[in-house]
Amino acid sequence: MTILQVCAYAAPYEGNFIASLKALEKKALEKGHKTIYAFPETAKEKDWCKTLAERTSVYFLPLSKARIRLSTYRKLKKIYKDNRDLGIIHCHFELYDVPVVLTAKKSVKVFWHLHDAIGDINDRHNRFAQKMQYKFLHKKAILLSVSEKHKDFTVDLGFPKNQAFYLPNGLNTNAIELVNSPYIERQNDFLMFGWLYKIKGVDLCVKAHKTLKNKYHIAIVGKSDTKELIISEFGGVENLDVIAPVENVNTLYNNAKCFLHISRAEGLSYALLEAIYSGLPVVCSNIKENMFAEEFPTVYMVENENVLSISQGMDLVVKKGLPSREDVNLSRKIIEEKYSIKRWTEEVLIFYGI
Repeated sequence: MTILQVCAYAAPYEGNFIASLKALEKKALEKGHKTIYAFPETAKEKDWCKTLAERTSVYFLPLSKARIRLSTYRKLKKIYKDNRDLGIIHCHFELYDVPVVLTAKKSVKVFWHLHDAIGDINDRHNRFAQKMQYKFLHKKAILLSVSEKHKDFTVDLGFPKNQAFYLPNGLNTNAIELVNSPYIERQNDFLMFGWLYKIKGVDLCVKAHKTLKNKYHIAIVGKSDTKELIISEFGGVENLDVIAPVENVNTLYNNAKCFLHISRAEGLSYALLEAIYSGLPVVCSNIKENMFAEEFPTVYMVENENVLSISQGMDLVVKKGLPSREDVNLSRKIIEEKYSIKRWTEEVLIFYGI
């Protein structure tokens, strides 16, 4: 049997997501099943994509208006024609969910994998599109969600409850090193990932930073416009840098004393898992999607969108300094048992029925 992974993913680096798929591909092959891939056209020149294409078939789909473009449907049918033994199609990140479910043969098992926080549920246009997808266009798709909250949201929209399941992400623990640089020499008091300005809480970070009189040094990994957005809202901010993403995230963790994760919405954050596994203490917002992290002794929960709670948490965590080795080891053990790629791969294969 052939398994098709259809992914709306074209990031510069493979990250945990592609590492997870590669591990899944390997385990499926051990059971006699081949894996092929489809990505947006913008992924074609990425190194990780070229590497995949060296050993298996990789196809490319439109990105812009992909749900309504006829070429999306034609290219999917071409993939099916090329792979007559196709038995499973696993869609990631929503974009290609509907085109796949409308074109796949009835004999093919289709999975919709919801990784990210669903768009603004108060936006009427988003709400209509989501209602159409999850109530009327699901057919026999099986939904896997990294968040209990968003799984329940799709069910509330009309997706069949008996076809929706919670499946937390798996961390590539082999890629994350235990931070070993001297605490006093680390340049950044806080490291934060702020790809999405509002959703990741970049504005909340700056407000908390100002509340603390800019006394800590903060590095925010952002996009090309992140610095401009900060300046337009707050003007110049001392002791705060916006930095570019890097391929080896260990260099970022090794240069930080604490990790700041104050998002307003999430799927299940790879970055949060990484930071915990690296041994950094973490300040984390108490949104429902993050509450799994409450059991980690190295995580300090703060109230969502409460600037005073965030600033107090930041102050407390810095003053406490390095977590004990016992607490770090316990946090790492929990991730290995509950949130590793090994565990994730095993569970996906159970859903596949192979």
